[in-house]
Amino acid sequence: MNIKKAGVFLYTMLSTIKVNLVGQLWLSELLVILAAPFTYRPEDLKTYPYLKKILVALLVLLFFQMVTDLLIVGNTPQNYMRGWAATIIAILSFIVLFKTLNDTSTILFFLFMTMIKNIIYTDDIVDSDMSYFKFKIAPILTMAVYLVLYQLYKRGELKMALTVLIGASLLCFAFDSRSTGVIFFIGAVITYLMNNNVQISRQKIIFFAVLFAVLFQVAYTFYVRSVLNGEIGGEHSRTQIERLANPYNPLELLMTGRAETFAAGAAIADKPLFGHGSWAEDKSLKYHMILLMYHDAELNPERVKSRTILVPSHSVLMGAWVNWGLGGFLAVLFLFWQVVKMGLYIIRNGQDLALYPVLVLIFIGLIWTFLFSPFQHLRLYIPGLAAIIMNNYYALVSEQEEEDPAYSLPVHA
Repeated sequence: MNIKKAGVFLYTMLSTIKVNLVGQLWLSELLVILAAPFTYRPEDLKTYPYLKKILVALLVLLFFQMVTDLLIVGNTPQNYMRGWAATIIAILSFIVLFKTLNDTSTILFFLFMTMIKNIIYTDDIVDSDMSYFKFKIAPILTMAVYLVLYQLYKRGELKMALTVLIGASLLCFAFDSRSTGVIFFIGAVITYLMNNNVQISRQKIIFFAVLFAVLFQVAYTFYVRSVLNGEIGGEHSRTQIERLANPYNPLELLMTGRAETFAAGAAIADKPLFGHGSWAEDKSLKYHMILLMYHDAELNPERVKSRTILVPSHSVLMGAWVNWGLGGFLAVLFLFWQVVKMGLYIIRNGQDLALYPVLVLIFIGLIWTFLFSPFQHLRLYIPGLAAIIMNNYYALVSEQEEEDPAYSLPVHA
């Protein structure tokens, strides 16, 4: 086992153990702190412009965190140190993981060890039958699908790879993990279209958009009926759908499933320029009540007394705006856009990469994470997955340069 794979092994295994240091850190993050000085090379910023842009975005985010916490809201040291530490860890993680996950063998080992970690370790959030598949089985299934897709696509078995994706998508929908099911399905569609050289035109976009909308509504109607009849899904899905005024309206399901978005919108409207600060507490419970309204639930006094209620967001992008205002949001949006540009380039030009369907899924998952996952994902999950995208982007560009000496980096890089 070489030093990179040894580092991956330690990083994944230590990500199951927490220590109390400036809030709670994983031991894997302490490993990143120790490794960063030996990994960072100043010349990397010139060689890899996207890495430089991402690090600049995170430094700008850290600046706005300091401005909001110290000059605007007068935050407590405990809260602002936790907020700043998360961004510093994200910076170091991007540096270390980008230099570590820079070849296919190490990336596959990282995916495999992540699967093993998910098998061994069970997060505290897995506390019911409803959450078991979504938060325990689905992450294991995702890594297993990645590894299977790599082998199938490498051997040229595209149809079998697409079959695996569609089958995994249906399985996730049946067991109450809709977001993972959507990612698998969209990944299958993109992989199929890009491998069949489908020419995109305005007429085709309109036609397929209408066709997709019709097929989606039909499929959604059957899904709702099956859930209400207890044929698929779990108690969580059934409860969500039963409380909707019109269960066959997918927008209503989206609203109740992502109610944090609306609560975050209200919090942003109240303090749009500088935000509420790191680990902002919802002392008046105003935003918590908005959340309960969309969930059609009542306030639980015991729950409120037993824990600190933070201003909700459940979105990396919106969370940056909620906590650190417009400046924080723009910094994270800039970071997000760099990842999007690299991902789109791979989707358009990377069909010959053995990891292509895996990269498509990782890219879609990153978009979903930025839009719909808690802000802490910026330090916990985004650096590793974005590092995989970035390394494959530069590998693809380097390969095209070798094939065509006149080729140069895209101007947006």
